[in-house]
Amino acid sequence: MAVRNLVGLDVGSKFVKALQLTENNGRFSITEFACQEIPPQLSPMDAVLEMFSRKRFKTRRVATSVSGRFVFVRYINMPLMSEDELVNAAKYELGKYIPVEVDEVLHDSQKLEDLPHSEGQEAEMRVLLVAAKRTFIDEHVAMVEQAGLQPVIVDVDSFALGNAYELTSMVAPDAVRPGKLVALADIGATKTNINIVSDTTSCFTREFYKGGDDVTDAISKKLGIEPAEAENLKRAPQGEEQRILDCISGTLEDICHDINISVDYFENQYDKKVDEIFLTGGAANTLGLDEALEKTVQKKVWKWKPTQHVEVRMDAESTELMNTNASSAAIALGLASRLRRD
Repeated sequence: MAVRNLVGLDVGSKFVKALQLTENNGRFSITEFACQEIPPQLSPMDAVLEMFSRKRFKTRRVATSVSGRFVFVRYINMPLMSEDELVNAAKYELGKYIPVEVDEVLHDSQKLEDLPHSEGQEAEMRVLLVAAKRTFIDEHVAMVEQAGLQPVIVDVDSFALGNAYELTSMVAPDAVRPGKLVALADIGATKTNINIVSDTTSCFTREFYKGGDDVTDAISKKLGIEPAEAENLKRAPQGEEQRILDCISGTLEDICHDINISVDYFENQYDKKVDEIFLTGGAANTLGLDEALEKTVQKKVWKWKPTQHVEVRMDAESTELMNTNASSAAIALGLASRLRRD
């Protein structure tokens, strides 16, 4: 079998991350990693260009992802039908569930499971519908191409989280929870993505617009300091832990409350219980966040760094960079893991 490579490119609001996954005779390894902050004077494309100029990526083929208000994810029940029939029916069904015209979006569908039914009832299946505004996707693809890259896959952030979990289950089965419902919560700078998964199946996703920047803003306002100084203090408290906790307790409560609302909604809607929460993302290491979340949701919360379970074959500098940013690499890893289906 030929050696194959794919780069997962995660373009965030503050950082861009790129992780190269390599398959060799059925074995997967991380063979390059880069992380570049997007300074105010640069565009995301500039940051991507700089990142790829500094690192030894073996391919320009990338899997990337989108999120936000122009991305629509719906889980619906439909009559049992074949895959070919679903392709035709999905477009019609989608029009009932999104706030824009179907012709304005790119869309996809996937059957998740057959639903139990009684004799005499119509057989149904659970279906995932995904759509994104065509202009939004076109702009994102154009940005990636302007950086000299070849976008071969455009995914959704929350599903990339699920793919990272699925890859972990393949390479390190003891690191996941077979048969249990797990909420993957990725907390970034400006938003939080949640994907509730059961093994390899996504059961529910949600995105809300709170994250690490809200924590920084709380420190800045409460202490009367510049945002840059507050950001540095957030990352390295240097003995000021209690003072920072006093500043951010209300913001942490807000983030935890929104995660709890998402979990509660899923549990009440589908009459299933989420067992645990895996916490990741750039803001996952915020002081006191995991303890506050565990208290709010009354479930076990784990800090999740899926890259630690995958074989690493790259130089010491890239390895150290990835380990330092392990909590920020889940989406990039999940995108690169699409290599398994490429």
